Amino acid sequence: MTGDGDHDAEIVGRPTMPRKLNFARAGGLLLALEVVGVVVGFGSTVYFAGALGATALGVFFLFEAVLSTLGTFADFGINGAVEKRISEGEDPDAVLGAALLLKGTLVLGLTALVVPFRGAVNAYVGANVVVPLLLAMVLYQLSMLTLHVLRAEMRADETAALQFLRLATYVVVAVALVQFEFGAMALVYGLLAGYVALVVAGLARMSTRVARPSVGHVETLVDYAKFNGIWGLGGHVYNTMDLLVVGFFLSGAHVAGYELAWRVTVMTGVVGGVVANTVFAQMSAWDAAGQRDRIAPTVRDGLLASLVLVIPAFVGVALLSEEILGLVFGPEFLLATGAFVVLMGEKLVAAVNNVFDATVRAVDRPDIGAYATVASLSLNVVLNVLLVPRYGLVGAAAATGTAMAVNTLVLGGFLRRIIPLSFPTGAVAWCGGAAAVMGGALVVAGTVAPATLPGLVAQILVGGAVYVAVVLASPSLRGKLRSTVRRFGE
Repeated sequence: MTGDGDHDAEIVGRPTMPRKLNFARAGGLLLALEVVGVVVGFGSTVYFAGALGATALGVFFLFEAVLSTLGTFADFGINGAVEKRISEGEDPDAVLGAALLLKGTLVLGLTALVVPFRGAVNAYVGANVVVPLLLAMVLYQLSMLTLHVLRAEMRADETAALQFLRLATYVVVAVALVQFEFGAMALVYGLLAGYVALVVAGLARMSTRVARPSVGHVETLVDYAKFNGIWGLGGHVYNTMDLLVVGFFLSGAHVAGYELAWRVTVMTGVVGGVVANTVFAQMSAWDAAGQRDRIAPTVRDGLLASLVLVIPAFVGVALLSEEILGLVFGPEFLLATGAFVVLMGEKLVAAVNNVFDATVRAVDRPDIGAYATVASLSLNVVLNVLLVPRYGLVGAAAATGTAMAVNTLVLGGFLRRIIPLSFPTGAVAWCGGAAAVMGGALVVAGTVAPATLPGLVAQILVGGAVYVAVVLASPSLRGKLRSTVRRFGE
């Protein structure tokens, strides 16, 4: 199927993927589309925060958190198993059929559990959402499965276009419905429309089709998913547990403030997400071909790429957290200022975790991910329940950050045993120094910039320009950039 040009294993019948992935081209296209998506997503969030207010926005964020919870159990590792097995060349059409069979069974079971408790679900979220919630669960599963199949086909660049289509559809529909005073439900219906658009467009792009699976196909997915599902549950707890606990103990305004801070920090991890999504299928192919020695340099470069934006973002948020929340979203969101800084610090660890996570999956060791998840998941739940009632939003952010650090240490410890893992210490230290210089520039610019949104934007642009200039002063980093640009054109 796969990977390197020297590897001769192929699938008989319709080819499902190109034989080799150009990391620079795929990653560059992914990053470009992700950046555009971040800008559109950020702009829409700012608009909805102003148009709906913190309480209504909190309703939508809780809807998404409950949807994510249902989605985790409706998938329970199947998406990752599909991506892994198809990337290995294992009868892709039948593998997809087995995935649909397993997912359909899980979705029906969850529906039977949710319907009797629809009153409690509606009361927790703050609106009548059970029917659109169940519909969203089905559409979410189909859309995520589509993306994972495309990644397994080594067409990761196309998944970014589909994600942007989903986002654009969501924004257009939601903005239109906000004008008709649908309130928080405008965002819910926009979300549904976005998933429909992604599924329709994704199915048109997929080479893999559905075939009748055998018991063996089901078993090979279950064999991988039984550990990957625990892994996925840990990812869900990381992404939503703090918000769910905040929604239980605190107000809707707290939910909205915390989630906005979270989303701003997540934007800085766009490079790490692109790196992980781009290299997984190729590293998986190298592992299947017995070429693990080719993985280590990719991991090292991936770590640097993941951290290059997060490092200056942490310095910027530490200095400008109040200005960002207050001027961009409004004074009612300033209650999340402390949590904002803590969450940005957590993203430094998450940038490393993104790369480690993709690598562990690629070497077919979901059991290690499961063990790491059990440790961090348990810690995350306990710390959130203990810290949120006492320390509020800062407690939620601290709980999530601590759990992420534990997960990353476990994954890194395993990887060091199977590949010659090394950290790009020199390059990262240079980026840290550049971020410190940038911080000084931000402080100086802050003494002359007006306390307005345009003044904040100007301050950030000055800091960004200083950071880029100092980073490019490093010959080795300039060389990496030139090399990436050359590969992009190949």
